[in-house]
Amino acid sequence: MDARHDLPPDLDRLRALETYLRLQLAAVRSRIAKLEDRRPGRATAAAAWTLQLLPSPAGGSPRGYLHRETCFIRGGRSLSREQARLVLAMPDVTPCEACGAEKGL
Repeated sequence: MDARHDLPPDLDRLRALETYLRLQLAAVRSRIAKLEDRRPGRATAAAAWTLQLLPSPAGGSPRGYLHRETCFIRGGRSLSREQARLVLAMPDVTPCEACGAEKGL
């Protein structure tokens, strides 16, 4: 069976799926980096940002918000500076204005 037939047929749902997969890939990369930093002999990278993922309304794209780790709005996954830069480049991720998440990137 061809994998193309398992995908949604319309553009809106394909775009939503694409956004969701990008956010998931960022989360997987973040976890990999975290685990690699814990290896013996490696310096621990300070995580200074968090990524808050919000569910999307029916038919909408998932949204993400980048926060400083010290923000009063609690994010989810911890990110290093490099990861925060990559995540912020995604079209459906917005920096938090309350904590100035873009500062220092």
